[in-house]
Amino acid sequence: MPDDAPATLLARAREAAPRALGGALTGLQGVVLSYLVVLVPALAGVAGAPNLDGSATVDWGGAADVATQVWLLGHGVPVAVAGGSIALVPLGLPLVSAAILLAVARRFAAKTWASWAFACGAYAVGAAAIAAGADADALLALRAGLAGALIAAPSVALGIWRTHGARLRLLDRLPLDVRTGLRLGGATAGAILGLAALAGAAWAYLGREDVASLASGLGMDPLGAGALALAELLYVPTLVAWMAAWVVGPGFAVGEGTLVSPAVVEIGDLPHVPLLGALPSAGGGWLVWVPAVAAVAALVVRVLLHRRIVPLQGHGLDLSAARVAGTGLGVVALALAGVTVASSGAMGPGRLATVGGDALLVTAAGVGLAAAGWAIVWLTVAAWRGLRGRAAGAADDARDDARAEARDAPAGAAARDGVTGAQGDATAAREPAGASSTATPS
Repeated sequence: MPDDAPATLLARAREAAPRALGGALTGLQGVVLSYLVVLVPALAGVAGAPNLDGSATVDWGGAADVATQVWLLGHGVPVAVAGGSIALVPLGLPLVSAAILLAVARRFAAKTWASWAFACGAYAVGAAAIAAGADADALLALRAGLAGALIAAPSVALGIWRTHGARLRLLDRLPLDVRTGLRLGGATAGAILGLAALAGAAWAYLGREDVASLASGLGMDPLGAGALALAELLYVPTLVAWMAAWVVGPGFAVGEGTLVSPAVVEIGDLPHVPLLGALPSAGGGWLVWVPAVAAVAALVVRVLLHRRIVPLQGHGLDLSAARVAGTGLGVVALALAGVTVASSGAMGPGRLATVGGDALLVTAAGVGLAAAGWAIVWLTVAAWRGLRGRAAGAADDARDDARAEARDAPAGAAARDGVTGAQGDATAAREPAGASSTATPS
């Protein structure tokens, strides 16, 4: 090793230190700000509610404990309750945390892998530290750290990309067919989730009276009602994930022995939670055709991305098309499986220990519907190209025949002229002989 190697390494470390520090600040601010999102409403709710023992004191510590449990629940740590646990993740909290990290990364993170790694590591360590401080065991603390890393990694990367224009060169090394399939699969999965959000909004509007009845039955004061409304907002993305299972057909469960699907709705007694009043309340009839709408959405996505799809060879049904479709279906499968798993878990003890969709059924149904929608476009394009190719071939044959006739016409005319000239010469040769024979008798 050269003598100046330690000095070089030290200089590089000093140069990278500010960037790494910016990444670490990004992760720490993400932890603090996302925790405040649940802590402030909890403190506001307990400030306006009477104490359980009837005293005028405010249980600030209890409010902080509730906020900590909710924050950790959003990072995969279940909350223990009498007779069971609550493990259903409020997917809105990871989304809020991701949005905060994205915004902070645009201000503090640098365009280096070190900055990105320190941001992800700081957020993961902060999540694990909060779990450990809440008396969670080592396994649950590790789970919180891993969940934090999964939340921070794409969020910080997107923030750096939005600010500095960084580009993941690994994607450039992928074949064009694979990149096209990634785009097609991501857009189709987004379309299915968009349909799920629209369906959830429609059922929430139809069940607005049930939601209002459940909310008024709780008899809460304004601050408590506001805190409950915020908590339910954090569960709205979870409800959208349930509706994705509903849109593709298999549906979801809200307790053991229940099923909510386009074909059938079987729901027993549910907790008095206003958000549950927005669940679908009917099944069968024309609703059984709802999964067909998902296939139509996949068809529309394929049509809209037609100009970005790799120009296919032949009639469009070749290895290139297979790679695009295979990659796209893989993205759809991963998206639906991940969303379904993330939105499943226990919502309480007893029959509420089984909530959410079946990941295998939902994934299989979604992939099948996406494949059906894409196949219609691919087959239509293949048929059109085949017809156009045959028409072009017939036109080429006609042009070749016309050219051949044009080439043969002068030769035929010359041949006819030659025959006519020969006949004229023969006639001319016979005329003198006839004339002489006529003149002899005179």
